[in-house]
Amino acid sequence: MFLDNIRLAFSELSANKMRSLLTMLGIVIGIASVIAIMTLGEGMQNSMMDTFGGEQAKQIAFEIIQKDMKNDYDQDNFDINARPMNENDMFDSHTFDSIQARFGERLAGISLSADLGKILSGEEKFDLRAVNPCAFSTEGEMDIVAGRCISRDEYEKGRKVMVMPKEIAEKIYGSAEEAVGKEFEGTLGSNILDFTVVGVFERKKSGMEGMLISTPSTKGYVPYASALDNGIENEHYEYFITIAKNTDDIPALEKEIGDYLNTGYADNDTYKVFSVTMQTQLDMINTELGIYKAILAAIAAISLLVGGIGVMNIMIVSITERTREIGTRKALGATNRDIRGQFLIESIIICLIGSAIGIGLGLLGGSGLASLMGVKGTASVSSIVVSVLISMAFGLFFGLYPANKAAKMNPIDALRYE
Repeated sequence: MFLDNIRLAFSELSANKMRSLLTMLGIVIGIASVIAIMTLGEGMQNSMMDTFGGEQAKQIAFEIIQKDMKNDYDQDNFDINARPMNENDMFDSHTFDSIQARFGERLAGISLSADLGKILSGEEKFDLRAVNPCAFSTEGEMDIVAGRCISRDEYEKGRKVMVMPKEIAEKIYGSAEEAVGKEFEGTLGSNILDFTVVGVFERKKSGMEGMLISTPSTKGYVPYASALDNGIENEHYEYFITIAKNTDDIPALEKEIGDYLNTGYADNDTYKVFSVTMQTQLDMINTELGIYKAILAAIAAISLLVGGIGVMNIMIVSITERTREIGTRKALGATNRDIRGQFLIESIIICLIGSAIGIGLGLLGGSGLASLMGVKGTASVSSIVVSVLISMAFGLFFGLYPANKAAKMNPIDALRYE
């Protein structure tokens, strides 16, 4: 009987192709929208992990904030009347030396960097950033297209050298190759600075980074010590970043360094040390992306509801048209359960076919959107399974009323129906 009902269902659908297609349309659109959103969302989350994973995921940032603040963006507990931060409240080279001595075996290094501002050379202006080797390693993947990176000796001795973005090198010198070895002179505020260009780079961007940073990278890098020598940057810091050697050690390392630093702030009347890991920030971003994805999927699922109502409506119309057929089947011995099963199966098959088409369109649409945004779109198996189960549930729910209506028909009245 079950196989007979399946054959009857496909026979009815093929007999009314246009009506069947229009009935499925709501289910197709709903499932396709949900799958496309899930595909794009998964791709964005994976790309986010690729962009800010690796060495960047090993970062632990330490920052000085007011004692009553819970974190660095807690404006509710920020006291505008608190005394200003002075040099005694800040980190200095002694802080880093003590951290290195105590935790050095567990650290890949301490990242120091400073955005110096925009440097002007002729008609070209670009951002200049002073970094130490550890900070440069966290700036993202770069291809050196000409020359070389800044050497460790140049970092340590504060040599006046620079690695320059390809876009700027081409504008100033004509090509990346021509820039290498050339002297660069520019104005930064009231300072006139000169550097030797030792390398030209082109920055690699993953999908999410390409979305977040829409303009080409126009930031040059110089040794941090050279900024100190030029008097541009002082030797007191409100924050710094450490890089852990082992990802598993990050939680313990964050707590231990934080506790160690805060012992020096026990008598400080206003300030304390706050820490945060890149992994914590990634988790927050992923949580927010998950919420947005769920909200968008819920909105898209509304069309599934509309599609389900459409299925119920068409099934009622179909039952009305097939009243005599129902009466004949009952007269030949079909039970109420047989009739109910026939129309429930028909409803479920409509939803399943619509679901299959929707999944295919959703995967194609989601992958296409992800490709346009520069991320690799993937849909989890669980989201596809859930979509199919929801489709089956809708087929049962919205097919139940028409099926019961058909099952309860009086065979004599059905046979008399014109």
